[in-house]
Amino acid sequence: MNSLLNINNLTAGYGYGPDIVRDFSLTLNKSEVKCIIGPNGAGKSTLLKSIAGILKPRSGEIFFDGEKISEKEAYQIMRLGICFLPQERAIFPNLTVAENLRMCAYSIKDKKVAEARIKEAIEMFPVLGQRLKQIAGTMSGGQQQQLVYARAFTIKPKIIMIDEPSLGLAPSLVEQTFNHITQIASSGIAVILVEQNAIRGLETAGYGVVMDLGKLVFEKPAKEVLQDQSLRELYLGKALEK
Repeated sequence: MNSLLNINNLTAGYGYGPDIVRDFSLTLNKSEVKCIIGPNGAGKSTLLKSIAGILKPRSGEIFFDGEKISEKEAYQIMRLGICFLPQERAIFPNLTVAENLRMCAYSIKDKKVAEARIKEAIEMFPVLGQRLKQIAGTMSGGQQQQLVYARAFTIKPKIIMIDEPSLGLAPSLVEQTFNHITQIASSGIAVILVEQNAIRGLETAGYGVVMDLGKLVFEKPAKEVLQDQSLRELYLGKALEK
């Protein structure tokens, strides 16, 4: 088991409801970027929540770095090195940018290491360095998104899972957001991306993963998905027309 993440025959759902993710298997290697696409209700967000420990699998197994995590709590999984960024911007809107960064670095016991991580995150997202005293909730949507990524970067995860990063952003900020994701991936962090903007998501990723009705339909190099006209029409539709 050499992959960083191994998902084996995962089935998951909510409460007493039906299965949302069904017999799903996937692997992720170090520094890989995989974009998961599919129609609404395909189970994409449910899959990320299951990996993060927010939702307990009904069956199947998840291994991270060789260790079984499918029965662990969310905080344990985060400490191991998997960071989940949900659709809602996970910031403290009433705290300053600096306080937000310190809150995320709070789990780092060595204060010198924590400060070094914060400094490194600010170097990656320099606009935050200019707004350390600003209340986070008063920043623009794009700036808040950068704060989300910087907070995640401070804990040095091995995997970052991002759910719909472009959702709610102005078109002018979408390109900036994907550039930030590319920047994070280039630092050696593996990324699982769920994205409604299928073109841009696949352009950012190395592999495209299609989900439908909770199941894996196929996984291919992202370039092949973008270049295959039949796949474009079947899974990406009019969104790919240029």
